[in-house]
Amino acid sequence: MNSQATTESARWAPTGRTVGTVCAVGILVVGQLYAVLPVLGELSRVWETSRAAATWTTTAFGLAYGAGFLVTGPLSDRWGRRPVIVGGLVATAFSSLLVAAAPSLGSGLAARVAQGLTASFFAPAAFAYLAERIAPERRVFALTCLTSSFLGAGVIAQVLAQVIGDGLGWRAVFVAGAVAFAGSALALRWVLEPGRGSGDAATVRAVFAPFAALLRQRTLVLLYLSCLAILGSFVGIYTGVQLAPPDGVDADGGALLALRASAIPAMIAVPALASRLGTIDPGIRLVTGLGAAAMGAAATAIPLGGVWVAVWLFAFVAAIAVAAPAAVQAIGARAGEARGAATALYTFALFVGASAGPQIANSVARHGFSVVASTIATFAALGAAIAAVAVGSPRALRG
Repeated sequence: MNSQATTESARWAPTGRTVGTVCAVGILVVGQLYAVLPVLGELSRVWETSRAAATWTTTAFGLAYGAGFLVTGPLSDRWGRRPVIVGGLVATAFSSLLVAAAPSLGSGLAARVAQGLTASFFAPAAFAYLAERIAPERRVFALTCLTSSFLGAGVIAQVLAQVIGDGLGWRAVFVAGAVAFAGSALALRWVLEPGRGSGDAATVRAVFAPFAALLRQRTLVLLYLSCLAILGSFVGIYTGVQLAPPDGVDADGGALLALRASAIPAMIAVPALASRLGTIDPGIRLVTGLGAAAMGAAATAIPLGGVWVAVWLFAFVAAIAVAAPAAVQAIGARAGEARGAATALYTFALFVGASAGPQIANSVARHGFSVVASTIATFAALGAAIAAVAVGSPRALRG
């Protein structure tokens, strides 16, 4: 019995080192989506364009990043997790330098598309690696930490980008990112254990056939639609904070930095509660999380000053941090053997929503932060309603 247990444990990667390193790199990768938000003003000045036009740098990255998952997920099945992750990080180091060197909005958008595509090699392979190589009893914790790191990136990356941008200029933000990507490639090549992919040659039809099968399931389609509101509302409200700061918050001062940083504890608290949250049905967690996010966003619309907004942004971020891992678990439970493809579609939906969020905020920012927050609250509430329909149907409950 002891020999069998030892053999089983030898199959699994060390949890602490693996999860810690993968999540730290996850913050760096996903943080590139948000890194431009604190420097939109400088971007618009240097590129001689408007702040509204500069927000397309977020959308360009998000769309390319999400679309890339549909290809990079299947590639990691065939080439192996470690080569795809490490190769993608090296490529992203170079694409980040392209962003730093961009002289205009047009070239900046092209560079951000390239950066999004190269960065997309990370997430599907990282999810799959943790699902395969972390011991089953620690797997929910590992996946919750990874998902929370993606959300935490939205806060941490903005704080770091504002500090670096204020001190060294916006180009330094992406140069620093390039250096960090190169270091991350070396770190994960050491931390991740080698493994073989299937080695099969993939035809276009073979790559996309699992996606078509999944999208024929009504429940999964509804769950994917609800995922649009997770990062869509998250990125949207922080874009609103930058474009139309709440009453009592100086757009160029320390108050804005403090407002961003106020949500960081929520990123720590939710993974710490992963084991307790794991006892609740993921569909219920998804609906509750999005519903609570809608209420948190709506509360920030009340003009009672920066402290009030900080408190409710904390609640909003905590709710989103609950909803995101719940969504991937609810989808995975209904995907059967196509979990890899299902996860790729999940991440695709997340970042399509993240791409839409800045444009939603931008479209109403001229009316002030209260209107932005109310609009984002409506978006989150719509996502909660769609999720409720998905998980409340008899077919979904049987799945």
